[in-house]
Amino acid sequence: MSGRIRRRFRFFLEHWIQRGALHQLLLMMTLVVLVALLGGLLAFIATNVFGGFGEAAWWAFLRLTDPGYLGDDEGTVLRSISTAVTVAGYVLFMGSLIAIMTAWLNKEIRNLESGLTPISIQDHFLILGWTNRTPSILRELVLSEGRVRRYLRRRGVRRLKIVILADEVGSGLRQEILNVLGGRVGRVSLVLRSGSSMRIEHLQRVDFARASAIIIPGADFELGGPEATDTRVVKTLMSISRHGVDEIPGETLPAVVAEIFDAQKVPIAMQVYDGPINIIAGDAFISRLIAQTVRHRGLSHVYGELLSHEHGNEVYVRYVEEFDGLCFADVIECFSEAVVLGVVRPEGRGFEPILNPPANFAIEKDDSIVLIADSYERTLPDSISRSSPMSAEHASRTPASIELQPLRRLLVLGWSHKVSALLHELVGYPNERFALEIFSLVDIARREQELNHLDIPPDRVLVTHTLGDYTRPSDLQRIDWDSYDNVVFLGSDWLDSSVETDARTILGYSAVRATLGKDDGRTDILVELIDSENAHLFARRPGEVIISPVILSHMLAHAALRRELTSVFNELFGPGGAEIFFRPAADFGLDGRTISFREIRKSAFEHGEIALGVRIDIEEEGVGAGVLLNPAPGETWTLRKQDEILVLTHY
Repeated sequence: MSGRIRRRFRFFLEHWIQRGALHQLLLMMTLVVLVALLGGLLAFIATNVFGGFGEAAWWAFLRLTDPGYLGDDEGTVLRSISTAVTVAGYVLFMGSLIAIMTAWLNKEIRNLESGLTPISIQDHFLILGWTNRTPSILRELVLSEGRVRRYLRRRGVRRLKIVILADEVGSGLRQEILNVLGGRVGRVSLVLRSGSSMRIEHLQRVDFARASAIIIPGADFELGGPEATDTRVVKTLMSISRHGVDEIPGETLPAVVAEIFDAQKVPIAMQVYDGPINIIAGDAFISRLIAQTVRHRGLSHVYGELLSHEHGNEVYVRYVEEFDGLCFADVIECFSEAVVLGVVRPEGRGFEPILNPPANFAIEKDDSIVLIADSYERTLPDSISRSSPMSAEHASRTPASIELQPLRRLLVLGWSHKVSALLHELVGYPNERFALEIFSLVDIARREQELNHLDIPPDRVLVTHTLGDYTRPSDLQRIDWDSYDNVVFLGSDWLDSSVETDARTILGYSAVRATLGKDDGRTDILVELIDSENAHLFARRPGEVIISPVILSHMLAHAALRRELTSVFNELFGPGGAEIFFRPAADFGLDGRTISFREIRKSAFEHGEIALGVRIDIEEEGVGAGVLLNPAPGETWTLRKQDEILVLTHY
């Protein structure tokens, strides 16, 4: 019975202490009073100094709380009791008070650092989730000063404000942000909050309804991986759409840019959100880049330049009111420092890109011009003329023929969720055939099961599976390398992190290079990396590199700043429609001639194409060697047979 009472008392004491600092202080105060009463009672009984018990209790309380009274006592008994009470005071009064207050302050500081306090802010960029995309998105927003400045001016806002909702906010996350932004961290008002985008109270914590734009990045490994990420995105969109109207009645929902891995779920995501929305199908987009790069060697450098803010040219959209009624050939002549790709016009909830249109294509009132330039300032028109030589001479443009490889054989090393999207992408090229061998440690039955939902005509895309480890030299020796046109390394998603995935990819690349020999240049190698920090390892090595999170982060960030860019990117890098590739200079009859880029642009326009740059054959190795995108109009070269023109044409 006594044991049960003791347990009940301990449970009551534990429950009381867990209720917080106030209850802990009340407990300590109770103990202090009890000790004072006990000490006073002993002093009253053992001595005749006090006139009553109350006086003795007050004497004990003073010694309990202030050790300075100890020297006033006389007599051995009284001093012994006083010493015991004073020592108890140090332990109970001083020690417990300091411990309780320290614990309370630490808890409050942790709560404040963890970002649980709701914010009151508006016209901010809200990023929902910390994934391997988020650092690059943050960097793109901060580096894109001109585009951000123009965006803020349209919104009437003076400073860039970014709010990030992460699962857990701590010193590690803050240090990672500091590493990403460096000295630029002072340029932006940055707020971190803990929470999940799946819960409406956490969305309210970041004032989602008053955000100017909401970015929902995908996650290759975090947040449960691709399938869980798509579920999270759709659920989040429904929550924002449903509760955003209640938060600010009568106001438009904030613009949303979200990444969906499975392209089949894009219509679902579009349907559940009632506001302006751009959806980027991550797997489909990266698969398009992979497909186009294996078909046109060297394009990864072009994509890397256009889809990152690190250097060189970018895609811009500019509205020029005076262009209303002009034909496309007139517009081409108005820009000397930028390459005009076409126009983008509003259509329903989105935009319709019209790239490389006919020379006599009429520009309408709401059309914006799509250009490539190294800065927005260089997209200003030089002059506006309605009777340019191009419009008069080339109203009818004669397209040059396109030579396609009838059968392309690919060796895919690794397995990931992108394989389905890659196969679907290859089926989209009706005049080409592909044969893929997928070489991976993942069980063949599992691979076939994941591809069962695809309708892949075997006469167009033939898929075979091989079980093997591409990091093991003995397995690589079994491969007939001469039978493949391209080797593609896919970042494996069955590992636990991007660090492990890239480490395995780099080991596999090194093993393949050792198997082929350093001087082998017959096999084109394309490597997908998941971590941008590893890109420098391939700076001067054979092969091409696609860093998928960096590319997708660029698209997410810039689509939030300029919604039209999503449709432009989809058209520019998708199957069919306008397509970028390298064309031999001889196709335009330019080999052997000393010619400027201005003349190259004119010659390409005559053949129904738009010249974006050149690739000059040089001795230097590495990705993008000799590729010049949008060079100066007056820059000249003596073109040789092996030199190529980078063009935008129709497939």
